[in-house]
Amino acid sequence: MVGFTIKRDSHEVNLRKYKMSKKMLDLVLPRIARVLGRQLKSYRAGTIDDATFSDKFDIILKQQCEWLNKQGFQSIDASITVHAALIVLSSPGLKAESKRLNTPLEVIEFRAISESARDLGETLGVPAYEVVEKLSTLLAFHMK
Repeated sequence: MVGFTIKRDSHEVNLRKYKMSKKMLDLVLPRIARVLGRQLKSYRAGTIDDATFSDKFDIILKQQCEWLNKQGFQSIDASITVHAALIVLSSPGLKAESKRLNTPLEVIEFRAISESARDLGETLGVPAYEVVEKLSTLLAFHMK
């Protein structure tokens, strides 16, 4: 990966050591899928409402980031990996949207990546274009 340095909160964040790997995504994908699957069942059964589902969804994402941190991965890496996992898990929905809109799947996927990057960029204090690059690279590597 190409290294670069950015400034955040007047501290320099060196992303040269930024190590996104298929291994990280492979670690977190089944964990998120399992937990989100249970939450979706509860939501579809009507046992939890929209607000509760949204709150639990946020908690799940934070837990997965914390778990990756405990495995030795940096916060930025963990956050981007969790968001990449969500995009992978939402791929059936992205394909359906592509078909429904008669729009190339790559366009729909890039929209999802861009929205995720915008959110992450704001949260992490990292330029969105850098997050787009990392998410795209990780997803392309994973989808091979």
